[in-house]
Parts: sequence; C-alpha cells; structure tokens
Amino acid sequence: MKKFTFKASLFVFAGMLSLAASAQQKPTAAKKFGKAIETVPCATVQYETLLKKKNPARNSTEKFEQWIAPKVAAAKKARIQKNSNAIVTIPVVFHIIHNGSPIGVAENIADGQIISQIDVLNEDYRRLEGSNGHNESAVGGDMEINFCLAQQDPDGVLSTGIVRYQLGNGDGWSMEQAEVIKTQTQWDPEKYLNIWVFDELIGLAGYAQFPTDSGLDGLEEDGLPSEANTDGVALGHRYVGSEEKYPQGEYDEARNLGRSASHEVGHFFGLRHIWGDGEDCSATDYCADTPPMLGPNYGCQTGLDTCTDDDLLDMIENYMAYTDDACVNIFTLNQKDRMQAVLENSPRRHSLITSVGCTPGIVLENDGSLQINPVDLECGETAVEPELVLTNSGSSVLTSASISYQLDSQPAVTYNWTGSLAAGASATIELPAMTLTAGQHILSANIVTVNGTADVAPNNSSKSLSIDVSGLFTTSSLKVSIQTDDNGDQTLWFIAREGDEDNIIAGNINIDNIGQSEFYGDNELHVTDVPVSVDDCYAFFIIDFGADGMCCNSGNGYYKIETNEGVVITEGGNFTQTDQKMFAIDAVLSNHEVVKAHTITLYPNPANNILNISADAANMPESYTVYNSLGQVIDSGKVTAETQSVDVAKYANGVYFVKLAKGGSTTTLQFIKQ
Repeated sequence: MKKFTFKASLFVFAGMLSLAASAQQKPTAAKKFGKAIETVPCATVQYETLLKKKNPARNSTEKFEQWIAPKVAAAKKARIQKNSNAIVTIPVVFHIIHNGSPIGVAENIADGQIISQIDVLNEDYRRLEGSNGHNESAVGGDMEINFCLAQQDPDGVLSTGIVRYQLGNGDGWSMEQAEVIKTQTQWDPEKYLNIWVFDELIGLAGYAQFPTDSGLDGLEEDGLPSEANTDGVALGHRYVGSEEKYPQGEYDEARNLGRSASHEVGHFFGLRHIWGDGEDCSATDYCADTPPMLGPNYGCQTGLDTCTDDDLLDMIENYMAYTDDACVNIFTLNQKDRMQAVLENSPRRHSLITSVGCTPGIVLENDGSLQINPVDLECGETAVEPELVLTNSGSSVLTSASISYQLDSQPAVTYNWTGSLAAGASATIELPAMTLTAGQHILSANIVTVNGTADVAPNNSSKSLSIDVSGLFTTSSLKVSIQTDDNGDQTLWFIAREGDEDNIIAGNINIDNIGQSEFYGDNELHVTDVPVSVDDCYAFFIIDFGADGMCCNSGNGYYKIETNEGVVITEGGNFTQTDQKMFAIDAVLSNHEVVKAHTITLYPNPANNILNISADAANMPESYTVYNSLGQVIDSGKVTAETQSVDVAKYANGVYFVKLAKGGSTTTLQFIKQ
C-alpha cells in the first residue's frame, strides 16, 4: 500500500480567494496537488475564529477592544507625560518541529538562524539605531521590549531556549495539526513566549494567539483555560531569522529578514493588521497614528494611497502590514501604547515581565529526558513498533531508567532500561509492537526513575504522540453523503487518490478555479457514488469557508463516507475550517471475486457468522491468527484450502485483525464483526 503524501487546508483555498481580490502584488506561491497555491503571510484572524469555535467564552474583537481601550488611554497618557516605562525582557523558547534532517539542514534550522531571529526582534522592538529596525519617522517608537533565549526550562534546569522534536514527515502541517503539536510541546505560557517552527504550515507563513482580557475564564483544560495550552506564535521555517545575519539558512524570497516573527509577536502583544481586516477604509486597527488602508499591500510599492479621503499614504513600512521584509521598520507610538497596555493587564502577558526564564538554570546530577520518535505508517498499515529516545540530560553517567508508557486508556506498562550514557548521549528504545484500530491514538510515555532515583524534572521526561491509523476497507465503491447546513455555498469537498495524475476523483471543487466549483444550496442532501476499482490510498477533505463547519451553528449539516456494503469509513460535521480523513481501499469486484492484483482477501467484510480467507494456490498462507483491537489472540488455526472458513459467530462486535503467515513472511488484514 502506498504512503499518502499530500495534505490540504482551508487556508490554502481561502487564501487564494482573499488574496486574489485584494493584492496589488501576488504573494509567494507554493505547490500542492501539482497546482500553484498562494501563501498567506499571516493567519492570525482565521486562527481567532478557530479559538472562538473551540472556546465560546473567548471574547469577540469588540468586547476585547472595550476592555483594552481605557488601559491604552492610560498608557498613552503616561507616555505623553514622559513617565518612562521599565524596559522588560521576555524569555523565548523555540520549538523546532523537524522531519529528521540534521541540525542546520532545511526545516531543522540551525541555532545561528534562531539567534539571528532574536537579534531582529530586539532591533525591531527597540528601534535600535544602526540596524534595520531603526527609523526616523515622527510617529515611530521604541517599544521598550527586549527578548532573550530562555536559559532555564520550566523545571529550572539549564536550557539553550531551543528544543528540537522529530515529529514531521515532510508533508507539511495544517493549522489544526499544528495546534495538536503545540499542546504536546508547550512550555509554561505564563513564563515563556513559545515560538513553534514547522517545516511548512500549509499555505501559511505563520500565525499568533491574540491576548485575552483579565476576565476570560474559558474552558478549563489541565487547570488552564483551553487556549492557554496553545498560546504563542507558529511560523514556517523559511520565515524565521535573517538571511543578512545568517546566510546559511533556507529563507523565503521576500520574507527573509525575520519580520514575520516581528509581525506575529506584534499580534501576540495585541496589535491588529494595519488595515483593520475590514473591506473598506472605515476599518481600524485602533491606532490613530496608522493611516487607513483599503487592504493589505504586498511587495515594496511606495507612494500608495488606497484611502484617498485623507492626505496620508499607506504605511507600508509598518511591521503589521504585509509588505516585504526589506520595506518594514516601524512600530508607531500608538502601537506601543497598545502593547504596553497588554503587557500591564493581560494574563500570560503581564506574568512574562517577572519570569526568571532569562536567568541561567541549574544542572542536575541525575536527569533523563525523553522523546517519542514519529510513527510513519503506510496508508492502511495498522502494526506499529514505537521508539523512544532516552537522553542523559544530567551530569552523571546514566545507567538505568524506569519508563512508563501507555496507549490511549489501556493500563500503563513499565519498561526498565539499563546501559551506559554519558552526559548528552542518547539511546533508542524499541517498544513491543502494537496493532491499532483505524482512528487516532495517543501514546504517552514518562520517565519514573533515573539511576534509581525519582525523576525531578518532569517537563523534559513526559511526552505524548498522536498516531493516526488510516484503516483498510474492502469495497468496490464509496457512497459520499453531504447534507449542507443553512450556508450550503460555503462547503466544498473532494476525494483524492494517491497516484492519479490529477489526484481528485470526486467532489464539488474545481481545484484550478475555486470560483467555478459546484456550490451547493442550503439544507440539501447530495449523495455521490464513487467507484474504487484500484487498490490504493485515498483521502477525503471537506472545507467550510464560513469557518464554522456544517454543524451546529448554522443548521445540522453532516458528511458521511461509507463502503457500498454499508461500513462507515468516516462521518462528522462539527469542525471549523476543514476536516479530513485518509483511508486505504482493498478494492474487490464483489464479495467473492478478487481483483487480480490481490492474492489474499477476506470476505464477507463485515462478517456475521463466517469469515472466509481466500488466496490463490501459489500464495496460500500456512496459518492464521486473529487478534482483537487490544492485540489479544482470539483464534488461530492452519490454512488447509484456498478458501479457509473461520467461525466468528461468537466474537463480540468490533474490529479484528487476521495475521496470515507463510514461512518467515506475514500479512495482516482487518475485518469487522457485526
């Protein structure tokens, strides 16, 4: 079975629409599905929609502005009266999410590139004379904010402020996938500005989480409001650092001087896009000294005046514009007032001022850290062999470690490691093989003891990994049901097959021209039969341009994909911008006629009483073993005929796996008992 190698995101397509309507110059293009797509410089506005969807208690723009306005006025008054602010230093941790590339290669960016980004932030936020961040504008200001790479982790242990995780596979990350990674790797957001660097945020340069007001409780998760677990900035790796300062890195052509981070950190401290994210000149960023703009500008076009009711040109030099890095160098005094008001009053911003993250931490004698290597499953594969990486983060030689690991809600298992690791050295631990059902699973692991003593630095010792198992389904066709909500024309969907020249085999989307797609009406049911005569990997994508899914804000829409035998592959509707599902098809012409490309099949599937194992004489297995979803052996026997029958009548309903053996080779197939 082939590995599925492409992904999609709402922002790819939404970005194409919004940018085509407003851009004077096209932004950077990337490719997916063999087609050119636009890269949106910033998706913070879309991200706010996602956060609001997840946490209805999160304040709207209007309510936040009502809360912050008097505080901004107070900050402005203090500035005018020349009451100087104390210059603050914010500890920053960079989480590098990489695909296994060596440090300094592609997405696993070098320390020097990260250090160059810290330098740019300090130049831009301090209006540093003699740097690219200096300006002579009458409204330009020193934000009085410095940044440092964190020198201690949340446990107080010495740190470089750079943490690397091998979690990617080169396919890129959608926003919602990035959000999962953020929750698993984040340092305490009350003490650190977390910046995540991904190999590619599909269709995006980056985004940030906007601050909250002091009265927002939100939905609790692990003792914190739910949005706290993802607070920070996310960037694609080509938008981090300065090519001038560190030329060895890999950079975007136009955004190569570190200003994407300056822009997103501006959002993090409460700034809005300079044009106000509206559709006309009445929109505002709530800063009186930034001229109105009709929309975002690209490139370095000087002399633009998109709102002619005033005598002011568009401020393309502002960090909160979309212009190229080489053209921006201004934060205004009113933008400073907003940032100072947020620093003084907003949770998880004010606490950064008193963080000790910039003070060097301690070195522990006995300290182990843990990482879970990514599980890179082929589409349709269900057997995994997880690997842990144990690193000696202490000063003493590490000779033993007790590690507890757990899959989903199953009982925890203890693994006792022994060996000899010098300080900084690592060892790979292979856990026993696991057979998983289709769907998403969570593998968690933590170090209990090192060198016979309790682990005292849990922050680097507890990790979890999401494992997505696509599932294998035997059928000759798919039935796709799309029930639209009250805004049917916001929904586009498609099914794509790995290996097709044009990829898409069904759907209402026109990938070449979104505007010419087959938009549906409101509250309509559309059923599409999709033949699948080829054994391969498939993916279903559904996109809602209203960013509120199909259920339940605007009606009770849904989607469902079934085999023609009635087995549900995936269904849903309560999502935000996009939802997706990958699955493998074991294509057959009927329950009894096997596609020629296959040598072994199971039928009927789902099975009620009898399951048949069918194989040609040349490839007939010697034995079979049936496992349940927990990996327990349920049945076994010899295969004595080309069609071997197995009595499954007494099996409980659910998903099972048949392991077929011949000589030293094995094949595992999935079936459903119902």
